[in-house]
This record gives sequence, C-alpha cells and structure tokens, in this order.
Amino acid sequence: MQKDNIITVLVSVIASVVVSVALCSSVCGSKAPASAPAAGQDMNQAIEDYLMNNPGKVREALELAAQQEQIEAQKRIAELYKANWKDLSSYEGSPFVGPKDAKVTIVEFFDFNCGYCKRLAPELMKVIKANPKVKVVFKPVTFLGSMPAAKAAMAANKQGKFLEVYEALLTHNGQVTTAVIEDIIKKAGLDVEKTKKLMESDEIAKEISAIAGLSQKVQIRGVPTLIMNGEALQAIDADTIQNAINNVK
Repeated sequence: MQKDNIITVLVSVIASVVVSVALCSSVCGSKAPASAPAAGQDMNQAIEDYLMNNPGKVREALELAAQQEQIEAQKRIAELYKANWKDLSSYEGSPFVGPKDAKVTIVEFFDFNCGYCKRLAPELMKVIKANPKVKVVFKPVTFLGSMPAAKAAMAANKQGKFLEVYEALLTHNGQVTTAVIEDIIKKAGLDVEKTKKLMESDEIAKEISAIAGLSQKVQIRGVPTLIMNGEALQAIDADTIQNAINNVK
C-alpha cells in the first residue's frame, strides 16, 4: 500500500478516536465506557490506548484501504491499456498470428522462464487453432533471464517459424540452455548458424527493447498478461479465453 494511503487510514482512525473522546465527554459524562479514552486524558495517550485496545479497527481500516488501492490500480492499468492499445496490438516488430484487421485481438506478454506462461501456452495454442479469425500478438519480455530464448523466438519469427519455437520453448521441461535452444531450432527446420546471427542482430535487439519499453509504459508487473481489445483478460485456460472471444463476436 502506498505511504499516502497508510497515512490517510491512520488519520481516519485517529479522527474516530478524537470524535469518540468528544462524544464521550458530552454524552457519557463520568460513566464513560472503560474502552473509551477518558476526556481529560492526554490526547496522544488516549489515541495510543485506543489503538492498542482496538487493533481490529486499525486492521479493518488498512484492509479497506488496500482494497481501494487495488481498485484504483486496476483502473489506472485499464486506462493505460486503452490509451496504448494501438501500440499494444501492433504487429510491427512483434510476432503475431491471424488477420491484421481482426475483430478480436489478444496480446500476450510472457516470459519463456515463467511457470504460469508454460501453463498458459498449450491453452492459448488451443484457442489459436480454434479461432483462425482472431489475431494474437506475442510480446516476449525477459524478466526472468530468458533473453536467449526470446532472441531465438524472434529470430524464428523472421523465418516464419515463431509458433513452432514458441510452443517448443514453453513446453520444454527443465532449464532452457543453449543446447536446448539449438535443438529446438533444428527441429523447427531452421538453420542454426543463420538463426544465431539473427539472434544477435541489431534489429532483434531493438524489437525486444521496444517490447520491454512498452511493457514498462503500460505497467506490466507480472506474466503472463493477456489483453483483449484493450481490456485485461484474466485467464489461464482455453475455455475462459474462448468465452471472452464469444462475448465479443
């Protein structure tokens, strides 16, 4: 929770104590409840005593503030997605499948070393195969040290083999080593040396850097992140994604 929100919550709690003191002085008279601070007591001590005797009030207030902060954060992210949808859905410099002018576009930010991304990949592949008119744009990020894998996938994209390499990398069990990447490249029918040169090219470096910059701009904090037609899509299974697509159609 942000510092300002914590301060606001504590001020609210303290204000309630002050009100309690005032009400107790005017209404309760000399028979104030034991849990309420005495009117003549030093205010700082009264507040301290109240907070110590009523920890649940503070906890409730902090939980409420956390919920409000989460709601506000989601609103900010939603606004960022909408404001930057043109860049997010752009296929320039990003692998994609489906029609360029598709009615439904899904953007996936993912990391090749992300466990949840590995769970999502086969589900997303089901959606892709079942919906040829849906455009899916892939935005690989390297939060988890997956730069070699990201470069390999982008190099494969230049040679029309992105999906094969994408799926193979994300369904591989274990660490994605250089040897694993080379084996996947071979199995995709690509020339290893040519692909290696592409991986180290300035063009691919710029594309990966641009995706990283965009992920920061729209505040991607975790992966996988799915965005459909400018709105966050909370899903990690094919059925949920398919239902969202059907609702657009």
